[in-house]
Amino acid sequence: MDPGPLFDAIRARGPAADAEQAVWAFEEALGVARIDGRLVEHLLVACACLRAVEEDVSPRTILEQTFRRSVPDAEWHERFAPLLV
Repeated sequence: MDPGPLFDAIRARGPAADAEQAVWAFEEALGVARIDGRLVEHLLVACACLRAVEEDVSPRTILEQTFRRSVPDAEWHERFAPLLV
């Protein structure tokens, strides 16, 4: 997978600082996925737990907050999912 188009789409969607942080996070997650794709779920859980401790909430709350901020399904399927194959 060439992540360049995905990174361009991320940069086009949000404020520059947030976009660059998202690009960095995707680079790290792609590195984990290249080691073993099954590790990505563990990485997601670990990140949710770390954020939960930081925010003094549950991992479920972190995931629900993240869900509310995520792109709508149609935008995901049309714009971002094709960039990950």
